[in-house]
Amino acid sequence: MPVFDTHKAVKALCHAGFDDAQAEAVVEQISDAVNDNVATKTDLDRFATKEDLERFATKEDLERFVTKDYLELWGAKFATKEDLAKQNATMLRYALGIVALAVALTKVFDAIIG
Repeated sequence: MPVFDTHKAVKALCHAGFDDAQAEAVVEQISDAVNDNVATKTDLDRFATKEDLERFATKEDLERFVTKDYLELWGAKFATKEDLAKQNATMLRYALGIVALAVALTKVFDAIIG
């Protein structure tokens, strides 16, 4: 079924006093304007359907996960990036201290035994 019946429009314009050339020119312009702005089935097929969107999380789904309120309430029980960086630095200092102690003890034992 056509969106815009050009033949019917030309007949109506001729009946209103337009000559054939005028009526056809006006109808051609209207037809082009209408056809250029009407979505086709191909255009509509590119849009997501309700079924497509059902696969994605909703706001309610996301609220079941960690929220800012949850973090404020329980935040003290979680380590931040800064906490982990401090912990890594502390562990590195302890490891270096243990290595230095092992080297010193080795030198002491070598001096005693050697």
